[in-house]
Amino acid sequence: MGKTEDIIFYEAKNTGRGLPFAIVHHSELVSSNDLFIPSLRDFHVMFWFKKGTGKYYIDFKEYTFEANTVILLSKDHLHYFTPFTEECEIQSIVFKPNFIYRNDSDLKHLFNFNAGCYYDGVQVVELAQSDTLFIDQMSKQLTDVYRNWEGKKQSEAFYHLLCLFLIKCEGLQKEEHLIGNTVDENTKTLMDFNQLLEENFKTETKVEYYVDALSTSVKTLSRIIKDQYKVSTKAVIDERRTLELKRELRGTTKSIKEIAYGLGFDEPTNMVKYFKKHAGSTPTAFREQTK
Repeated sequence: MGKTEDIIFYEAKNTGRGLPFAIVHHSELVSSNDLFIPSLRDFHVMFWFKKGTGKYYIDFKEYTFEANTVILLSKDHLHYFTPFTEECEIQSIVFKPNFIYRNDSDLKHLFNFNAGCYYDGVQVVELAQSDTLFIDQMSKQLTDVYRNWEGKKQSEAFYHLLCLFLIKCEGLQKEEHLIGNTVDENTKTLMDFNQLLEENFKTETKVEYYVDALSTSVKTLSRIIKDQYKVSTKAVIDERRTLELKRELRGTTKSIKEIAYGLGFDEPTNMVKYFKKHAGSTPTAFREQTK
């Protein structure tokens, strides 16, 4: 991971010919070499890998990809790829968050990052042959709409095709990371916890808050979290806060004081102690690390 000054910040206004969405082909992606430099953006992006293998980093975790893989990255993810060692074929689909989120219920699915994503790696969707054919068809239709349609028809068609693409990915995520096709009570509690944590981790750091909000018990929530993530509930909360600290340290030029107060610490010194305990280094040392 590079220093803050090495990170690229992408803005949606620079993509999509002024539209809130865009399709970017492999040749355009690799021509500038930007794929291999740590980056943040104010829009979501999906990478559809049709060919090749390689490695990449999402929020400081290393992953590998194979052919027939879809990688889902939210606007908050800090990521980059390592240089490709063989020929790859990639298509990128990008869009602004408000293009896809048209009501409150959309925030709970389609393209939502939460603590569970970080533990389960659900940003990465590996496709079976039948799924590959479906995604490829969707990709071609999205490309046709993006290149050849115009005006309101273009926007509406792209929206509906993109929703279908994302619903398919969401279904594959659930098949891989949840037991069965139905959501039992424990799974619902886990999903609600993840959503609640994502909305409140900056200010609510105690397990009791989440237990009360979910109308469950400490024992029950602890068992559900332990079964799924192999760690305690408090560890999940701390991991989410630590991740945000890492993002702020590497992905912004904010001062240590600004970051500390933004994450709900009473004093910057408390944040320094917290970060050292959970990340193994001081905030300053972490910020200055290279890849």
